[in-house]
Amino acid sequence: MDALAPTKKITSSDIRVALMSYYAPPSHRVFFEVSNDTGAKASRWIDAVAVGIWPSTGHEIVGIEIKVSRSDWQRELKEPAKAQSLMKYCTRWFLACPDGMVKPDELPATWGLLTYKDGAIRSKVQAKLLEPEPLTAGFMMAVLRNANAVDMEMVHKLVQQSNAKLMAENEARISREVQNRARDIDSRRKRIDEMAAKLEAVTGAHPSDWTFDDAALGAAYRLLKATGLHEISGWGQTIPGILSNLKAAEASLTSFQERFAEVASVATEKNIAGTTAA
Repeated sequence: MDALAPTKKITSSDIRVALMSYYAPPSHRVFFEVSNDTGAKASRWIDAVAVGIWPSTGHEIVGIEIKVSRSDWQRELKEPAKAQSLMKYCTRWFLACPDGMVKPDELPATWGLLTYKDGAIRSKVQAKLLEPEPLTAGFMMAVLRNANAVDMEMVHKLVQQSNAKLMAENEARISREVQNRARDIDSRRKRIDEMAAKLEAVTGAHPSDWTFDDAALGAAYRLLKATGLHEISGWGQTIPGILSNLKAAEASLTSFQERFAEVASVATEKNIAGTTAA
């Protein structure tokens, strides 16, 4: 039995990228590494703050702690005051972590749970609605200061996701084109097979068994087109039908003889000219 492939370690940047999709513009805006104040007054930091922009979001301010290990989560539980210094400005408070890392019954009473799996965030436990204190100027400046902050690892992951999406779209387009061409080839092959079957029925031999003299075949084709012999088919089931077809055959044979005489005459002239020149 083959050994199981090692599970890819989920990082905080993975969860941040997924949070940007979960709280996506234009309805929301998400900020990372937000402190309770600026300058020397900054003493606590929250991993992410999501702000509801549209009125339909209730203009909620959602605080999010990101944890990717059990040990980090257990340390968080031992320091409730750490979260409280920033939770007081939020309308809801969530833990975001890999799916299955934390059980819902481990959460503090007011916390919600967001889980990360397969590149996406899912809400497992809705956080209770809090009664936040009025926002301070220091906290608002701390949020705004991070508006243009760049996490290069997160940018790299976003680029990877975009490239993967483009590759998947290209592969799907190429697959559709291949399928369409395969159907076209099958259709053409069927038509060729039908034509070959008709020719075999008329000639008694399959075209794949024919031997070709291309010059002779071309001359015969032009001769038949000129005389109209190829247009005579069937002899009818009545005396008038037979007579009509016999007249058509006679006219075609006459035309054939005339055309053949012309061809023979041209050939004779060429032979005479060649002899004279010699």
